Amino acid sequence: MRYISLLLKTLLILFLLANAYLIFSGKTYIYKGIRFAYLRGNTSATIVDLNYFDTRIVASKNGQQWPEASNYNKTDLNTEFRARLEKNESIALAVIQNDSIQFEEYWDIGSRNSRTNCFSVSKSIVSILIGIAIDEGYIESVDQKIIDFLPELRRDGKNYNDEVTIKHLLTMTSGMKWKENYFNPLGPTAESYLTKKLEVFMLKTDFIDKPGETWKYLSANTQLLGMIIARASGKTLSEYTSEKLWIPMQATDDGEWMLDDTDGIEKSICCFNSNALDFARFGQLFMDKGNWKGQQLVDSAYVEASLSPGLNEHFGYSWWLYKDQYKYPVFCMRGINGQYVITIPELDLVAVRLGHKIERYENNSATDLKFYIQEIIKQYDKGNDI
Repeated sequence: MRYISLLLKTLLILFLLANAYLIFSGKTYIYKGIRFAYLRGNTSATIVDLNYFDTRIVASKNGQQWPEASNYNKTDLNTEFRARLEKNESIALAVIQNDSIQFEEYWDIGSRNSRTNCFSVSKSIVSILIGIAIDEGYIESVDQKIIDFLPELRRDGKNYNDEVTIKHLLTMTSGMKWKENYFNPLGPTAESYLTKKLEVFMLKTDFIDKPGETWKYLSANTQLLGMIIARASGKTLSEYTSEKLWIPMQATDDGEWMLDDTDGIEKSICCFNSNALDFARFGQLFMDKGNWKGQQLVDSAYVEASLSPGLNEHFGYSWWLYKDQYKYPVFCMRGINGQYVITIPELDLVAVRLGHKIERYENNSATDLKFYIQEIIKQYDKGNDI
């Protein structure tokens, strides 16, 4: 009994010390993570986290569903493809080819109208919106300094805050001081995801390496881009997305963007929620060089620049590029849990896979993504009867 009493006292002291640390360090956001993640058996973000955050609707209007192809869902997935999708806890696979639905299947919580987090697919969406903001004159060009929009980033010290441009953020070459870790609850990525004061947190950011010289994937780059769009346009990121993309692209369902707090700002590093068929519209838009059914939504030159590699041969303006890895060139939007919008222009094809799990990374690509692309090309190549 004495041992048990001592153990309980020790645990109580540790608990009180941990709480004191969180309070005095300002990291009380962790309580939210404990409540909706750790106590539910999760060690990081999930695709259904919109249930635990304030959100803002990305409104659709007069949406139009993709037509179904004449051979819609007549060709099933091969055994290996299906097994891999199910092993990785997929919730949706949709294939759009020649502007029609060739195939779609849903598992678990997935459906035509389900709304789940696309994670870093959002980064490509924000990149598109930057191009539109340039077209509209809110931003001069990708070479404009970010301090023009975020003057709070100016510092009186040795850093490169005054030299960073929008292009540096788009291409992940900003030299930002940031540790990209999705499992460390005390790290900046977790804090940016959980804090209720996201703008205040982001405006503490410093850039410690000369911009434009080193590529490093850091989510915070895109959070700053989202803030720039909101300040430049005078609209929330959700409003701007709805007006400039979601409505013109004829999305069938409202999207939903997670916020840091009630009436707060969007988590542009991630956190746009929608369904597979509506996500496919982004791939189709860029495959058609920024044009949607005769309406030019984003300048074709910006699309070309977005899909051109920079310091990293597989990365453009927050789009993933695979020029020579497959039978045909491929460009992708990618999310941490295997959210993929796969575009193959030579096949006039966009495929979307959504799910709970991803496989390990290998040479700037997830091994499951590599497999999915290979299988999609095999099944929907021009030489097949489709």
